[in-house]
Amino acid sequence: MPEIKLNREDSMQLLNDGRDDQPNARVVAAAAVLFFEIAEAADDVDGNTRQIVHKLLRMSASALDEAAEAAANG
Repeated sequence: MPEIKLNREDSMQLLNDGRDDQPNARVVAAAAVLFFEIAEAADDVDGNTRQIVHKLLRMSASALDEAAEAAANG
């Protein structure tokens, strides 16, 4: 996996380069962008938006857990 600088600009550049051969780096970059976006806007979102984001975070964690389990049983 290439070195990833955990900042918004580098993460966005990695996501926007269109390469599909770096899934590990893309997942980390996507999580970094998510963090920066949430940190910047957290004070301004309403309750419904907060619930949607929590659901998406739980779904993301579940997807990672299911993939790890499938790989372990694989």
